[in-house]
Amino acid sequence: MPYVHARVYTQNTIENYKYYSGRIGKKIPNAPAKGKTPLNQLRYQDQKAARVCGWKIAENFQKGDLYLTLTYPARMPIEPEQARQDISLFLVRMRRMYKKADMQLKYIYTAGRSKRGMVHFHMVVNKFDTEKIGDIWHKISGGGCHFQNLYLNQYGFVDYRKIANYLIKNSQETFYRNDKIHRKRFCASLNLKMPTVEKKIATAKIWKKQPNAPKGYILDKNSFYDGYGWSDGGNAWEGCRVQRYILIRVDNNILKQRKRKQKIPDIPVIDDVKELENGQTGNKHEKQGKQCTGTDF
Repeated sequence: MPYVHARVYTQNTIENYKYYSGRIGKKIPNAPAKGKTPLNQLRYQDQKAARVCGWKIAENFQKGDLYLTLTYPARMPIEPEQARQDISLFLVRMRRMYKKADMQLKYIYTAGRSKRGMVHFHMVVNKFDTEKIGDIWHKISGGGCHFQNLYLNQYGFVDYRKIANYLIKNSQETFYRNDKIHRKRFCASLNLKMPTVEKKIATAKIWKKQPNAPKGYILDKNSFYDGYGWSDGGNAWEGCRVQRYILIRVDNNILKQRKRKQKIPDIPVIDDVKELENGQTGNKHEKQGKQCTGTDF
């Protein structure tokens, strides 16, 4: 049975998804919604939202951009409607400030609640003066704003998967509540670019168990998964068989360092064991004009 090979091309990675589909060659419309969405389906939707959120981060943000945490004063109860108004006003003033600097605001944010029910926002924005950003939020809410640069992976690129997973995890604190702040798992500006998504139908019956990385890329082993369903843990047996992995673009210097192998020194082999037992090995080396030190490097 042929399978689908989907590739997502971001600035520094290529995400690969291989899966079987019964819809190949068929036009099957989606059935209407019936009853309550199962828990497994909700978890799959969370993972899908994290993937899309990560793609937007990878394509639009880079090293030096900001990760914000917007908070309210301690023990200050905030209603969902008030929180929506505050974050909307914050974005309006942020756009105005960026425009004055001949820049365009780009953002992705989610709303969350702490264990005590305190509302806060996590937001990714392109870099700007942090003091001015903090002043805008403080004038609106009276709260604080914590800043940090976007997380980077070991290759110096933005770790978009880690950031996106944390954002979606934060949104679950309000999304599954009756008094949710937003109806979406995450909110993003309309000027964000989406990466190129390419889907091809492979004629082979099965894919390779261990994929090969093309020239200039390496395989991220932490992202590799080959099993059933879309569950990250690999314990779910629902759905079709899938394989997914990420290829990371690296420069030639990193590739050379990974391929370079440490040379192991040659260890002299003593053929005659009797010479070693009789203590005659040193005399043999002395006759050859060498000094025996146990191993000759």
